Amino acid sequence: MTRKRFLKVAGAGAVALAGGSLLGCGENGTDSKNWAWMGGSESEEATWSETFAQMREAGIDGVLLKQEDPSVLREVVPRARNEGLEVHIWMVTMMRDENLESHPDWYAVNRNGVSTAEDPPYVDYYRFMSPCVPEVRDFLADHVDTLAQVEGVSGIHLDYIRFPDVILPVSLQPKYDLDQDRERPRFDYGYHEACRDQFEQQTGTDPMDLDDPPANEEWVRFRHGQITQVVTRLADVVHGHDKMISAAVFPTPDIARRLVRQDWPSWPLDAVMPMIYHNFYEKEVSWIEVATRNGVAALDSDTPLYSGLFVPELPPDDLATAARHARAGGSAGIALFNVGNMTDAHWDAVSGVLAA
Repeated sequence: MTRKRFLKVAGAGAVALAGGSLLGCGENGTDSKNWAWMGGSESEEATWSETFAQMREAGIDGVLLKQEDPSVLREVVPRARNEGLEVHIWMVTMMRDENLESHPDWYAVNRNGVSTAEDPPYVDYYRFMSPCVPEVRDFLADHVDTLAQVEGVSGIHLDYIRFPDVILPVSLQPKYDLDQDRERPRFDYGYHEACRDQFEQQTGTDPMDLDDPPANEEWVRFRHGQITQVVTRLADVVHGHDKMISAAVFPTPDIARRLVRQDWPSWPLDAVMPMIYHNFYEKEVSWIEVATRNGVAALDSDTPLYSGLFVPELPPDDLATAARHARAGGSAGIALFNVGNMTDAHWDAVSGVLAA
């Protein structure tokens, strides 16, 4: 099945399953859907069905569920589907710590030669693996293959599919007492031996020998390409099960490339959910429309964009305004981060927009 044909079939099936009101059609001409990111811990089991019903009533079509345990998924997925929701597994991709002890050599290395297995940047959980390591790709492909086989799951949603932030969003820098006016070696990743060897084979130059690595376009594009290759591998696995693959990405193509080495317009995805968290970039709510329009323009006509909205910084009235800005920018819908931050007032406010 071609990617275009797969999207058409999967999208039609999802609309038939979900029913109800939609946001309209995005500029890419795709059927609209609305999404919400949601934790899926066993401790929430008692309220799963109630939460799913509230989401569906408000106009949400699909849940991006943060749960990777197949046994838990087999319990929660039928409940979501019974309420008319699609379920896509929200999977943390490059930032995983389960291989720290057994395979510390899998982890990303910065320009100082320090691995995230030894000393991660910013916070202790930033244990990113290197996309250049073949065994990392095999591990991720095997894991995705297992998740995609869970009955009732409609797709896989990739998160943290990137390098560590070489530069943090501007509003987050003071939290870590940083002023990142340029790329600094401590936060500049991609210098794992596997990356260096591959780049040297392609160009004849070890990136550690570059006079100004951040200014070397070939080296910058190489790292974009490494993440793209991981996405392509995982997309092949997911599509092999006739399911959809999407990703949470940084808000615009330019910001994504510059901050975390994501060249997401080139990825073979069935949908993208840019995290257009305006407050992270010290922008007004109206910026959501601008960022959405930039993303839509960068994608091919087959790929819908769903604008990710950061609920903790959006009072109910502002959330409704943000959803309208997303629609004005050409989005095919919205994605709410996250269900746990939604009050009854938030649901009431957003449902009015989604039903319009």
